Amino acid sequence: MKNIRKPGHSERFSLAPYPALRLLLGVIPGILAGVYLPLPLEAWIIISAIALFTLLGSLLYEAIKKRGSSPLCITTLSYTLFLFSSFAAGSDFRMHYAARNGLLSFTGKSLILYGRIATRPAAGEHGTGWVMDVEEVFADGRTIKLNDRAMVFMRSAGEAGKGIRYGDMVRVKGQLNLIPEAANRGEFDPRQAAGMKQVSVQLYSAGPWMVQHEGEPELNGFERFIVKPVADYIMKSIEELIPPGEERQLAAGVLTGEKEYLPEELFEAFRITGTAHILAVSGLNVGLLVLAIHISLQRLKVTTAGRWVSFLLAVFILLVYSHVTGNSASVKRAAIMTAVLIGGETLGRKTFSMNSLALSDVLILLFDPLDLLSPGFLMTNSAVASILLLYPRFTPMTGRGGGAFQAAGRLLFSSFAVTLAAVIGVAPVIAFYFGTFSLIGLLANIPVVLFSTLLMYALVPMLVLNLLSGYAASFFAESAVLFARLTLNSALVFSRVPFASLSWKPDLPEVALYYLMLSAVLFFFSRKAWGRLAISVLLGANLLFWYSFTVHARPVAPLLMTVNLGRNLVTVFSVGGKTLLIDAGRSAGSFKRITQQLELHGYGAPDAAVQFYTPDSLVSRLPVQHHMLQADRLLTLPAMLIMRPREKVLKIQSRESSLLVVSGSGRLQESELYKADIVELWVYRFAEKQQQQIRSWLNYARPTHCILIPGSFLSRTDLAALNRFAAAHPGLEVRSKTRQVVIQ
Repeated sequence: MKNIRKPGHSERFSLAPYPALRLLLGVIPGILAGVYLPLPLEAWIIISAIALFTLLGSLLYEAIKKRGSSPLCITTLSYTLFLFSSFAAGSDFRMHYAARNGLLSFTGKSLILYGRIATRPAAGEHGTGWVMDVEEVFADGRTIKLNDRAMVFMRSAGEAGKGIRYGDMVRVKGQLNLIPEAANRGEFDPRQAAGMKQVSVQLYSAGPWMVQHEGEPELNGFERFIVKPVADYIMKSIEELIPPGEERQLAAGVLTGEKEYLPEELFEAFRITGTAHILAVSGLNVGLLVLAIHISLQRLKVTTAGRWVSFLLAVFILLVYSHVTGNSASVKRAAIMTAVLIGGETLGRKTFSMNSLALSDVLILLFDPLDLLSPGFLMTNSAVASILLLYPRFTPMTGRGGGAFQAAGRLLFSSFAVTLAAVIGVAPVIAFYFGTFSLIGLLANIPVVLFSTLLMYALVPMLVLNLLSGYAASFFAESAVLFARLTLNSALVFSRVPFASLSWKPDLPEVALYYLMLSAVLFFFSRKAWGRLAISVLLGANLLFWYSFTVHARPVAPLLMTVNLGRNLVTVFSVGGKTLLIDAGRSAGSFKRITQQLELHGYGAPDAAVQFYTPDSLVSRLPVQHHMLQADRLLTLPAMLIMRPREKVLKIQSRESSLLVVSGSGRLQESELYKADIVELWVYRFAEKQQQQIRSWLNYARPTHCILIPGSFLSRTDLAALNRFAAAHPGLEVRSKTRQVVIQ
């Protein structure tokens, strides 16, 4: 009798067809253990060696005894332990160990570094940055050989940074310092991110005149004779055929990942709409390229030899394209996954997409275990896995008939389903790292991804035809400009929709609860257990609600808080339920960082903004009820009185507390107006005269807290003296660009 599966029942899930996924489930805990467990590297190495010898011994025993297909329990355990401890050792070494006698001993010095540019330089508004493999250091009149890495930032404008290329051997002069930590609570931590790339220090170079090229670029044969000519041809074609402007910059970003500067308004528009992924090369670009290769080589696949030629050619093109685009993690992951899928097709074997994704992850983590902790790795995997698991549920198999309108409708619904699946998977990761969630992303991604896809399809034939005829290629270039403009305009239109983006920053337990609930929903959906599915949704929603309700109680807003914005400083002062901002940075985008800090520390929406250093044009545009500009001398609020007795002096008086803000020790006076509980004093020089001024005023005013804020051009000698002065006087502290001041 035939085994007919009853309706409503499904096959049991098994990991047997997913060997790479099983391997990945052992790799991930090992990496996390190496990063977070306080176990020395030597211990991980010993555990790995013991597990390896045990594994080899058990395999030898099985070979001699000629046991069946099932391995011994000791074999399985030793294999799992070896895998776990090996990746733990690798991640521990990369995360917690720096080069002995490396660059850390030279921090705080002005010196010259010699070495190779190890990453593709990233150009921005203010300069160009790259990672450098350092071979020599010239400092204190000595040349020292070493092997370490450093981040380099060269200040430049316009085309000045164009001469810096990947692989160049250069000498760079500048100031070497530790990479700074996060400027404010909950923000991006540059030191941690650089540490994951085995970089601990950064060199600041004043301009291109501080960089000297030495000899030929250090490239291997593949990079020199294939990758570099292809990359040069692509950029030359874009510059020849597409006129300067935002459209060219977008085309370069979509095709090669070039980080040319786009206006801040456009970056913000793509971020708000959740479409920023199209600004950089990703799996989407690789997928479109593979589709073009597949169509072009279709005729070759009729024979076995043709299939192998097609496979090798596709892998070669993917390898070249991955190098041209800078070997980003998302491109490497997509290229490996595609190669696995094409390889399975060539061998005539069935491949599973989730297994291919897991295999690509294992290979990437094998070379860089710490990539597991990068936002890009997590976002790419969550989006791709969600599409693979959810998209088939959203779009059941349907016929292809029905005419053009129904075909267009199916295409539109398919695009929406892909976007919805990706958003469901990636939204918690984006919110966890960036504290935002795009409400308009579902709709915005449809036109933006559509037009950027058409842009890609216009750019590829443009590049091919330009080899034969620039005139023929110009037609596709015009199409590329049109699609680039439509992409940019679509993002701008959707970004202006009210409430397009929502501020939301879950913690790790909330993200884990979300994915557990999503896994339960998928599990019960596949078994058509609708009752259990509903229970899992309700249970997950209740757990999320009560966890947020009990753990995320709104904190009590402190009396004063500072927000670091690079050289600029924002002070938040709150009494009587009223919140006051003093300054707002130097750009309109700074207000978003300020509001995030207000929410994290329990403040309400600010009621007033006072100008101190920020231009009036920015202060006047802040969404607050009251504005005190540079010419204003008095502002009265229900809970406080704000006075400007003279230029660069502010006094805020309330019943509970008072605040004095003064720029320069020369403006201090021994009068009642210059006494306050909390004082912020900007210091630009700290010679004997300034020390005496501050000491005399402190003896008169006796503030409870005094924050000394070093000016941008305060010398290192004066800064060291200022720190010693603050350490000798209780109640004084020196402002740091990586530490907030919070006074309750």
